[in-house]
Amino acid sequence: MNKYLRDKIIETSIELFNKKGYAYVTMRDISDALKISPGNLTYYFKRKNDLMICIIDMQYEEYKTLNFSWDVTIEGLNQQFLSLNAFREKYFFYFSSFTELSRLYPEVSKMQVKVVNDFYTLYTNIFSNFVNRGIMKEELYAGQYEDLSISLLSINMYGTQEIILLKEFLPKQKNILSILWSLILPHLTGEGMEMYNKTICSD
Repeated sequence: MNKYLRDKIIETSIELFNKKGYAYVTMRDISDALKISPGNLTYYFKRKNDLMICIIDMQYEEYKTLNFSWDVTIEGLNQQFLSLNAFREKYFFYFSSFTELSRLYPEVSKMQVKVVNDFYTLYTNIFSNFVNRGIMKEELYAGQYEDLSISLLSINMYGTQEIILLKEFLPKQKNILSILWSLILPHLTGEGMEMYNKTICSD
């Protein structure tokens, strides 16, 4: 088996999925883009489903290397947002079809539940840390920052689909990153806002 060709198949497939949407890309499209025969392609991946599962598994392994941490500063949280944003752009097809893929592939659904739980735990721990450090205000009601965590992870996981639908109505400067911070800023203390203005607004 030619590892270079196998990797090229995966790379080209991701590019085509991102451009056209995975549902509209055929195995013939992939073999044509690579200038190889369909038989050569199916030697590596017999069906499109096999190729998709391989890509999703690879994407999940890459996600685990991002090493998100709850022990961060305002700037560190922003860097995590940026890292996730770059990851979303690399696998645009996945995030733009997040719900549909979970219905089509049970393996993907299980993985998504794990990732959503990871982010819920991550954000609740970050906000608890911020409150303890005086960066965020105390909750106005019990569970307020759990609700905020759910909002953030929902935008991160499902936001690509919503932005696509709303992009013609949104100002050009609006993106997922600015929307995430718009939810957090009202909860920052004076010290937290000072950190935000120094480390993020000054960029």
